[in-house]
Amino acid sequence: MSVKGWISLKIRRYIANNMQEALLKVKMDLGPDAVILNTRKMKRPGMFSFLRSPLIEVLASLEEEENEGKEIVEASNAKVEQLENKVHNMEEMLAKIYKQMSERPVESVKSTGEKNSSDSSNIYHVFVDNMRQNDVEESVISDIVQALRQKGIDNNSSMNEAFSIFQKELISRLGVSQGIVPEENKKPKVIMFLGPTGVGKTTTLAKLAANFMIKEKKKVGMITADTYRIAAVEQLKTYSEIMGTSITVIYSPKEMKDAIKKHSEDDLILIDTPGKSHKNKKHFDEIKEIVRAAEPDETYLLISATTKMKDCREIIKAYSFIDNYKLIFTKIDETSSLGVVLNVKEITGKPLSYVTTGQSVPDDIEMIDVENLSKKLLGNS
Repeated sequence: MSVKGWISLKIRRYIANNMQEALLKVKMDLGPDAVILNTRKMKRPGMFSFLRSPLIEVLASLEEEENEGKEIVEASNAKVEQLENKVHNMEEMLAKIYKQMSERPVESVKSTGEKNSSDSSNIYHVFVDNMRQNDVEESVISDIVQALRQKGIDNNSSMNEAFSIFQKELISRLGVSQGIVPEENKKPKVIMFLGPTGVGKTTTLAKLAANFMIKEKKKVGMITADTYRIAAVEQLKTYSEIMGTSITVIYSPKEMKDAIKKHSEDDLILIDTPGKSHKNKKHFDEIKEIVRAAEPDETYLLISATTKMKDCREIIKAYSFIDNYKLIFTKIDETSSLGVVLNVKEITGKPLSYVTTGQSVPDDIEMIDVENLSKKLLGNS
């Protein structure tokens, strides 16, 4: 039972390589008011774990005033369980596909307009149906099927062989994921993040900054031009204080050059930009000025995985003034359909990069695993 005004205790468990990393994770997730409840050393997994330093487990808590209708938050391993639920091996996926085949008659693939009652047509139908359920666009599906027919799935192709051919085609189309790589001979490396309002640029920037500082021991500076949202500026300031890094706020594109010079000793400069509507020409022209002033070494366009394809096309068109950029997909945890990743990749031809899987900083971000993504698009949901 929940009562308005109650104080709840949010308890979280963190595992890190050392105490410094553990405390940073606690502060980034729960904030500076978090209280450490317990710490202990954990044996690393693996045969030769005795040769390596132990992991650190930290239990931390934060008191919160409960709103009416909310339950008291208890400690759990929900994140671990969620990841475990997503892990399926090939045998499980193939069993699902075999079941699908046994439950439907042999049909031709509608997107190709061909009439074919062979076993291979049924195999096509299963994988095509799974891509449709993932909201892969019909034009993309048609291109894939046409390409594979030319490569030749025939009556002698087994289910395993057919899956392998489909997966190789998807992996080829998705390409190799590319992330930020600091360069010793390029300091500082300037990275800019662009995207519509509410896509999660500020949080994504903070996750990447924390990861580079924790895992790669890099000096990271932050610049924000998103002065239209006071909350965004304050959010980044809070993160910078916790991480012990510097942040510069600019109020016009003219200030960008000087802001970058202030961070000349950093390895990376991550630039947050306003989430302007691509439908507002005046405001969007300001984004173009910011990009021109910064002259970033790399640019990342963020798109929410929950965005409708009609809106995705408008966003892509609006940012077409950028010659080279990489794609980050946010809020992947808020949708069960992953076709938007393949669709946008096909439309833009730009490299895939990161995907965000939740709100936790710095944990919920990772490089897009194209092999795993291809399996899910073909039915491993």
